[in-house]
Amino acid sequence: MTVHSSSQPIRRDPLVGSVQERQAGLPEPLRALHRRLLAGFLTDGGPPQPAAVADLTAELGLDPDQALAALAAADLVHRDPASATIRVAYPFSGRPTLHRVELAGGPTVSAMCALDALGIPQMTRRVARIRATDPVSGQPITVKAHDGAWRWEPATTLVLVATATGGVCGAVADCCCPHINFHTDPKHAQAYLQAHPGMTGELLGQANAVATARRIFGGLLNPQQTQAIDDQLAR
Repeated sequence: MTVHSSSQPIRRDPLVGSVQERQAGLPEPLRALHRRLLAGFLTDGGPPQPAAVADLTAELGLDPDQALAALAAADLVHRDPASATIRVAYPFSGRPTLHRVELAGGPTVSAMCALDALGIPQMTRRVARIRATDPVSGQPITVKAHDGAWRWEPATTLVLVATATGGVCGAVADCCCPHINFHTDPKHAQAYLQAHPGMTGELLGQANAVATARRIFGGLLNPQQTQAIDDQLAR
């Protein structure tokens, strides 16, 4: 139940780079489907409906059930077994969460976790306001992203990346995302771990959290985008 501070973007499985890497490992029709499903969240503010997904797969010459099963096996997209609607498409959640991202010009979308929320403005290259809640104190948190500048309120806000120690992690949505949250104070992060025995955590400062999110999500819609952003920041 310890929390460690990190001065570098985290680079361990199953988080960092894995979403982009798993997408890159798919054949092109599935990569295209994945990008179009993500784009659907940006159009509608929520998951594409099953009929729309069926149309997308038909346009790409894919069987819908087989295609979505392949995306699920890669831990990229997961459907609700009862309704068949998409419940997870990192960084988006098909259900309301504590992490809401208001994109300039709309829509407002739900993110799977704090890092996912930070990744959405970078993936879309759009001005955004993130509204979240410290799960320990209940205090509201706001993060504003505008042209590469980030404003955090409260200014002391950090991101705790907590994971279970030992055991086998299935989908990241189940074993990691619920425990990756914004906290207004390191003491709140420690209190969160104490309330969840068997977990360990890494506390990311603001710049490191943004950089980590960029490496996870920055190029999902445009594979060349992450390198372009990194080159720009290096100047």
